[in-house]
Amino acid sequence: MLPYLIKVTNNSLSTVLMFSLLLAVVLRSSSALRYRPVSSSGKEGPRLAWALAAGFVAALVYATLKRTTGFAVREYYDLGVLLFSLPASFLLLLLVPWALSGSNFNNSSSNSSSSNSSGSGVSRVYRLVFRVAVFCVSATWVAWFLPNLLLYPFEFAVGMDTIFNTEFMYKVVGYALGLLIIFLTGLAFYAVGEKLPDRVALSALALGILVTGAFQVLTVAQVLLGRRLIPRFKWLMGPVMWGLTHVSWFMYALMGIALLLSIILFVRVKTTPVTGDNPAQRRKMKSGARRQARFVVGVLAGLLFSLLAVTVGQSYADRAVELSPPLELPAADGKIVIPLQDVNDGNLHRFVHKASDGTGVRYIVIRKSDIAYGVGLDACDVCGASGYYQRKDQVVCILCDVVMNIATIGLPGGCNPVPLKHAIADGNMVIETKDLEAEKRRFR
Repeated sequence: MLPYLIKVTNNSLSTVLMFSLLLAVVLRSSSALRYRPVSSSGKEGPRLAWALAAGFVAALVYATLKRTTGFAVREYYDLGVLLFSLPASFLLLLLVPWALSGSNFNNSSSNSSSSNSSGSGVSRVYRLVFRVAVFCVSATWVAWFLPNLLLYPFEFAVGMDTIFNTEFMYKVVGYALGLLIIFLTGLAFYAVGEKLPDRVALSALALGILVTGAFQVLTVAQVLLGRRLIPRFKWLMGPVMWGLTHVSWFMYALMGIALLLSIILFVRVKTTPVTGDNPAQRRKMKSGARRQARFVVGVLAGLLFSLLAVTVGQSYADRAVELSPPLELPAADGKIVIPLQDVNDGNLHRFVHKASDGTGVRYIVIRKSDIAYGVGLDACDVCGASGYYQRKDQVVCILCDVVMNIATIGLPGGCNPVPLKHAIADGNMVIETKDLEAEKRRFR
């Protein structure tokens, strides 16, 4: 459960916080920040559903190609998305000082008398550019973070014969819980941003765009350098490597912005006097203040839970598994003989063979039934030589925490240990050293 809760949080929290703040700015009822003029029906403008749909379609196409073909490469996908997102984000950032003046957005229908003036014409151009920038930023943010959420569920059953088991359900619960927490935190943060003064909300949006843009630039540089699309200059490699080492700082920065805005709103709620011409108006103001305070509490709770997940939870998930050293058995005439009575207890037994070049080739043995044994290398084709350990009555991959179906150990596929040839004779298991020598490359 914990690994997928952490994955969802790391993958989604930053984008959801930024998207919530963006929506709070462009959908707010304040006339200074209307995304579009009020229509004759009295409904407020922006049709951001099309941007969300565009981002969702792009993510879905990539996820489908990734699952069904070998064509889709995430690095190139990210590069294409971010090359659209970065210019749009930069354009939106340039428009923030203009929007801060407020008057540039005051274009309600009541101003029709000046609609033909040059100032009004310039304002309409600015509003059009603003709408295009918001559309592109929204679509690309969704297209950037959504593919992982679409692909995670396909990992749940790796190494399992059936989905009807506790481990599968734990993964589903962790994934669903992560989505729920992120969604509720984003919803509460949107409500907080909507109630903040225009200047505070726009300033926070600009700061958030800077942080998000810096992370996107880092991602683009990583792809360009990793794929050798640009030369690996020393002056560029240093900052990129530092950024990749401290990548979590970008998320912490956005969490800090959300925390600061929540505190600002809470202080405003507590210090704003309750006034009104009659008791009904005062009760309405008190009710609104309590509702805003609840939204602040929701944001703080979501941030705290997310912070614990990506720090304490991550540390717990990454804790080193203490393993006893594998047992080295002597070989005679190119064969290793293991008495069955030594491996009949149903536990995982780890062994090692020193290859001709000194490489330690590890292999494991576990009894599966009265007549069958699971024998394989302490490595797999997916996670390499990270190895396996026993957790109660489960065999688990150290790297990805996938639980093995013990009945399938010794069979190829998925995260199963690479099968190792063996023979049973006269109460012993016999493994030929040549089969271990052939696999030494996996442990170098």
